[in-house]
Amino acid sequence: MDLNKKLEQNIKVIEDRFDGDKTFDFTIREFKIGNKDAALAFIQGFNKDEVVNQILAYLMYAEQEDLSVDAVKKIIETRLPVAETDVVETVDDVTLEALSGPQVLLIDGEDKAIVIDARTWEARGPEEPELEKATRGSEDGFVETMMFNVQLIRRRIRDVDLRVEALQAGKKANSDIAVVYMKDYADLELVEEVKERIDEIDVDGLPLADRTIEDYLTKDTLSPLPKVRYTNRPDIASAHIMEGKVCVVVDNSPTVLILPATFFDHTQNLEEYRQAPVPGTYFNLLRLVAVVIGLVLPPLWLLIAYGPAWLPEALEFIGPKDPGTVPLGWQFVIATVGIDLIRIASIQTPTALATSLSLIAALILGEFSVETGLFDPETILYLAIGAISNFAMPGYELSLTLSLMRFGLILLVVFLRLPGLIAGLILSFLLFALSKSFGTPYLWPLIPFDWSALKTYLFRQSILSLKDRRRKVPGAKDFE
Repeated sequence: MDLNKKLEQNIKVIEDRFDGDKTFDFTIREFKIGNKDAALAFIQGFNKDEVVNQILAYLMYAEQEDLSVDAVKKIIETRLPVAETDVVETVDDVTLEALSGPQVLLIDGEDKAIVIDARTWEARGPEEPELEKATRGSEDGFVETMMFNVQLIRRRIRDVDLRVEALQAGKKANSDIAVVYMKDYADLELVEEVKERIDEIDVDGLPLADRTIEDYLTKDTLSPLPKVRYTNRPDIASAHIMEGKVCVVVDNSPTVLILPATFFDHTQNLEEYRQAPVPGTYFNLLRLVAVVIGLVLPPLWLLIAYGPAWLPEALEFIGPKDPGTVPLGWQFVIATVGIDLIRIASIQTPTALATSLSLIAALILGEFSVETGLFDPETILYLAIGAISNFAMPGYELSLTLSLMRFGLILLVVFLRLPGLIAGLILSFLLFALSKSFGTPYLWPLIPFDWSALKTYLFRQSILSLKDRRRKVPGAKDFE
């Protein structure tokens, strides 16, 4: 619906859309500019009173001759000391702009409205994220405001080739989304495909923000493997952008999506890159070994416990001496479920009660279950090693997937013994080998093999030895 030249009619239509007094934070301030009636429409809370008062003061001082010809253009050029202004011509655009935060100026006799972007964002201060801590380095993190998050990236990449394309999704929420990439580094076909998938989002709103966007981007509800990497750190996001990745920043979320994200991307941690090449390489390789240990060690020990005759004499010390009252296989099942329950409870537990939860978990689930003869001590030991190995994974989503796979391998060993373990490992490998993240093979650069890229994932490289930071991943032509 186009704006009417009669201000009174425009105000009535806009107020009807907001259902009159039932939207208490929507305000229309009526006043005069020169000899013409005018109104400023805005949402309280997006603006500070001093800013609105200053805008009104500048407008009220306008003279009659300022509005004689082409009033909208003259007001923008001579009466609005703000950096960002725009002109809209429909009621839909007026309401959308007002709901987004800017003030909208309507003038009697004009069928256009002026959008004045003088928003003041309310946001918490950037803090170091809990999930991605580092002993050294910056201690700022993303917040829930998209504009601030983009600024944190721009502080680290001051280049004209850094592209930040703004989109919106949600038929009613109209949530702001930014696609961030380096023009000369990123796969532009991938960028276009990401933008198209965001444009295709057909929901009323994005209550889960980044999680909802991921669902529409990956279009994959069955695979347990995470196809994007989440990060709360602007330095990590900036590093991936410089490597040719694409970042998706969603308003109302303190996490940024990085894509494509392969298996090795989920194992990378900032801590290794804050160390010298030798210790950094050691910790990086140790982390990769921990992935294998966390997945294979508990089911492998359970298999050996079922068939101790397979062990050579030098390893006869491995295996339960007193299996306990509960059958060994079910000890693993119960303990695995118990560890996952502790993980869930720890997320829900306030910090003040975290110590109490730790004591209950350690004493009741650990020590008391062993002392009463229900569990074998080695069961607790190997499952604890597996759980710790999962916690060493930087990618929280991948660590959950590996934990679920380990539980599946344990069940296969309980019911099928050696054939179950072999079949489970083959299926797990095939899942990784056949999966893709936005057209990139999930195990790249191991499969397909690319040594020049693989060594940068395995060994901590000095910046002096990296002539080109870009990791030339397979393109997005085969996006699915």
